[in-house]
Amino acid sequence: MWLCFEIQSTYEETVMPSEKMVTKRQSVFFILCGTNGTGKTSLLRQLVNTEKKLLVIDPDGMEWNDLVEIDISRVGEVQDGKKARVIAPSAEDLEYLKNFQDGNLVLDDCRYYVKSRIEESIRQTLVRRRQKGIDVYAVGHSLTEIPPTFWVFATHLVLFKTKDNPSRLRQNIPNYKEMTEKHIPEINAHPSHYYYRVITL
Repeated sequence: MWLCFEIQSTYEETVMPSEKMVTKRQSVFFILCGTNGTGKTSLLRQLVNTEKKLLVIDPDGMEWNDLVEIDISRVGEVQDGKKARVIAPSAEDLEYLKNFQDGNLVLDDCRYYVKSRIEESIRQTLVRRRQKGIDVYAVGHSLTEIPPTFWVFATHLVLFKTKDNPSRLRQNIPNYKEMTEKHIPEINAHPSHYYYRVITL
């Protein structure tokens, strides 16, 4: 059964329900999906604008320019309340994520550095996120860009407008039929370009 929160208009009006969901849970894993320009990054910045430390994995350095760039080997040194980004890490370097704890971890455009069969280091980060005090936010332009294993651990899906055809992920996406027959068509048909739904998985 999906719990669905319908969002109607601006970021200021819509972000508060999602923030409350984050603070009420010990650990969350949000997947945010939508085409370019639908507002994923704007919403995400509000969700992670907390007192917790923030680490963003940035595939190309085009976003998050206000954050301090660090080498991925130093992610364990990020202090409380600080915000940092790592640009274009290799799949092997993701091993260092095991040293990050007690903060928000953003995997922006994760298809560029996380393989479909995810590395064990990423899997362990997701498995032990509650013990490590980590909230995870994975971002993609479509449902098919999200590594299949992520759906096993995700707690919420934030779905924006998408040109997705997720038929090849039928076995991975929770409640696939409801997703393809209800949520995607209704979101795409909404007159607001920035409309999205927050779905509890």
